[in-house]
Amino acid sequence: MTELRVVIPDEIAERLASEAAERGSSTEQVAAEVLMSHVPSGSKTRSLPAWVGAVRSGRDYLSERHEEILKSELGHTW
Repeated sequence: MTELRVVIPDEIAERLASEAAERGSSTEQVAAEVLMSHVPSGSKTRSLPAWVGAVRSGRDYLSERHEEILKSELGHTW
């Protein structure tokens, strides 16, 4: 394990401490979990954000033409 010193605003430190107390855990453990959930694992594949697909566009053809649309709009596909 590597020890990392991070300077954060007091408000964030208080929120971490509060979350740790609720979980019966340490502030360091909660901070480590937050970092692990937000830092890519090193794998080259990217997953789409959780909100993708959460709303309706009104365009029924999107599921059928998703690769074509991604390529034209973003220049690549997943």
